[in-house]
Amino acid sequence: SLNCVEWSLLPPATPEMVAQAEKVKGRFQGDPSFEYELTDLSTEDLERLLEDGKEPYIKEEARLVATIDQIDRAVGIIPRGAFVKTPLGSVHENRSFEGLSLTEAKKLSSYFHFTEPVNLKNKTLLEKADLDPSTDFLDNLEGDIPQGKGS
Repeated sequence: SLNCVEWSLLPPATPEMVAQAEKVKGRFQGDPSFEYELTDLSTEDLERLLEDGKEPYIKEEARLVATIDQIDRAVGIIPRGAFVKTPLGSVHENRSFEGLSLTEAKKLSSYFHFTEPVNLKNKTLLEKADLDPSTDFLDNLEGDIPQGKGS
């Protein structure tokens, strides 16, 4: 919103937006049209931008979209069993899911990242043997190590 009265949806994040936003440090300005100069670009990236007719800048709106997308990817989780994967590969909400038991709710392995799996593809066949393909098709939180500005 530019006037805090009329609101519109943000566009979806593109890989280019995310890559550019990662090069910007510091606080947001509060002005969606503010342009951040991309100073840490490689020569190849700079040439590619100029060839495409783009300037080495990213607007605050695009940076905000990319930041929200990255936060969503990092923190979006679902409980095990809330969604199921059919043998044909489509994913659906599990209408019969009534929640986790108290015992299961206390385990990190009972929660999954709600994004494309990364670690699941790296598991050995022996590790995959214990998984149920209809419910265990995403990365669980068991092996997560918090990222950020620690200690």
